[in-house]
Amino acid sequence: MNFLKKYRNFGVYCLFGFLASLLNIGIFDLSHNYFHITLWIANTIAWFISNFFSFFVTKLYVFKSEMESLKKLFKEGMFFLVSRIFSLIFDDIFMVVAVFIFPWNNLIIKAIDQLIVGLFNYFSSKLIFNYQNRRLIDRIKNLKERRKSRNEI
Repeated sequence: MNFLKKYRNFGVYCLFGFLASLLNIGIFDLSHNYFHITLWIANTIAWFISNFFSFFVTKLYVFKSEMESLKKLFKEGMFFLVSRIFSLIFDDIFMVVAVFIFPWNNLIIKAIDQLIVGLFNYFSSKLIFNYQNRRLIDRIKNLKERRKSRNEI
């Protein structure tokens, strides 16, 4: 039972990450292979849509971060987006390079890409939504404020 509790977030993240990856691959396939949109643009469109989905399911179901206010939602959304931009850069570069280097179907390359990107995204999301990390950040802010108020006296 401790094993399930310890790895609950990772397991639930894998489930929703799998769904986000399927969404990403489906949108990429549709836009690139059927609508003939340029590879990196199709990949970026798929990234935006799947990450919009991923933000809400990761926030609500994986790390159970509450919707306290629009300010908090916007702040978490911005951190989420910034961390995911790094994965988008890797995602686009990997897809373009791998499609030209390897003689494989672009959907096989996209699936491999999603596994790598998914691991990076889990650890970056954990930093954004994890309660213990948020609490640590709040403690550091409070400590800085107390030091600042002491210095003003």
